[in-house]
Amino acid sequence: MNQQWLIENVLGNLDRIPTSPRDDGREYLSYAHAQRIVDETVEYLGANAQETEYDYIRGHRTRLAHTLTMIPKARGDDESLLDVGCYGYMALWAREHLGYARVVGIEWHPDNDEPVIERQLTIGEASITLRSHNFDISGSKWPIEDEFDCVLLLEVLEHINHDPMGVMEQINARLKAEGTLVMSVPNAISYKAFKEFLVGMPPWTYWFYEPDLSHEPRHCFEYTPIVFKSLITAAGLRENAFRTIYAYSRPEKESETLEIAEALGFHARSFGETMIINATKARSGVPLRYPDVLYSPDGYYKHVHPQLQQRLTDRLKAFRESTRPSQPAAEQIEHKPTTTNHLGDDENLREQVSQLLFTCESQTRKQDELVTILEEAQSRTTLAVRERDQHRDWALDLQSQKQELESRMNQLMFMCDCSLQKETELTQAAQAAETQRDEAVEQARQTRDWAETLSQENADLRAQVNELLFACDCYLQQINDPARCVQVIREQRFRRALDRSKSIARRTPVLRTALRPMYRSTKKFIKRRL
Repeated sequence: MNQQWLIENVLGNLDRIPTSPRDDGREYLSYAHAQRIVDETVEYLGANAQETEYDYIRGHRTRLAHTLTMIPKARGDDESLLDVGCYGYMALWAREHLGYARVVGIEWHPDNDEPVIERQLTIGEASITLRSHNFDISGSKWPIEDEFDCVLLLEVLEHINHDPMGVMEQINARLKAEGTLVMSVPNAISYKAFKEFLVGMPPWTYWFYEPDLSHEPRHCFEYTPIVFKSLITAAGLRENAFRTIYAYSRPEKESETLEIAEALGFHARSFGETMIINATKARSGVPLRYPDVLYSPDGYYKHVHPQLQQRLTDRLKAFRESTRPSQPAAEQIEHKPTTTNHLGDDENLREQVSQLLFTCESQTRKQDELVTILEEAQSRTTLAVRERDQHRDWALDLQSQKQELESRMNQLMFMCDCSLQKETELTQAAQAAETQRDEAVEQARQTRDWAETLSQENADLRAQVNELLFACDCYLQQINDPARCVQVIREQRFRRALDRSKSIARRTPVLRTALRPMYRSTKKFIKRRL
């Protein structure tokens, strides 16, 4: 698919798409049935003091009823539906009246961090717990991986402030093969926009200046049928039905405005405020990611604008035919003599010719002014394109730098993770070594205490053995030589006293010096006694 084929295909089929789905083998609600469903919901909400929902459903009653007639009924008990921007009761109606067993929603609440928000929808005895995924659909990746038989995108795309075709790409990925998309957006060339233009006001649905846009979701872009259909085709979808609806007024109330529009070649059926489309997934993936009709000023003037010149010619032709004088008057002027003499005689005809000449000169002057304005606009467009190209190059450089920085940051984060992992392993090893050291110290202490205990027990046993041996020796000596036994006992006592005194004297040098004379005299005394 290329840009030239896209605009030619859209313009060629612009007025050939039916207003209601047909020949697709699917069942749909009638408008009377859909209107009755919406009216019952409005009545229930009003009776149960749900003022906010009541005002919304009541104000959008016509649009919601038309939308219900464009959604196909489920063909089995296992079909699923995704409602993108699921405010309201469309999910409940889809399950109760269209037969979809599984209904999932998407609605972004920036002040809520929960990934999924559950909301209870109840109308009379019918009730459903709607699981609504909470995320910004203009992001590059959706957290929903499932595919659905039907997707609703109602009054959402005009609020997307970043890459609307990116949203259409995600819609294509969420649709099953031959799945159905039902989508609605405001019509930028509706009777309301035309009326605002006629009185000199901005032809936008939301155009009032307000610095803080947080209180009211403003429209970032309002689509025309050509742009809307181009997006649908570029997204790999096939149109089944298309209509514009008078959601907030009726054609008979706007008859004067429509009369002017019809004089310019516009039909009342294409002048509604809201456009609704029913499309089928024809292929996987988006065949044309950035259509010129929306993204490229250069591409618009190269591919789209030349194709629109024929439409402009048709509009001018319709206007001239609607403002052409009646046939009798034209024939009367045509058959009047045009010689110089008759002109001099007929002052009224001369005055008419003068007026015509003045009108021609005025139109020529206006045409020259328009040509000048067009040349200036083209010059400004060229400058804007150059600036756009410079900004685009700058943005690409920034994006490249950003990617490099992200790559370096990822490398640094990986190195940090490795260092942290090594540090953790070293800390664990140190803790294990410290634990083993403490266990070894405790075992050494226990071993030392055990050795000291054994040494003490050994010393006690040795002393006891010595005493026993000494007692045995004394006993034997007493039996054989009582005098020698007494002498041995005295020698033993002397040696003990002498050893004890020596050990005390060795530990105390001062005491040893002071007691040395006494020690000598005592030693002599003991020897004399012995």
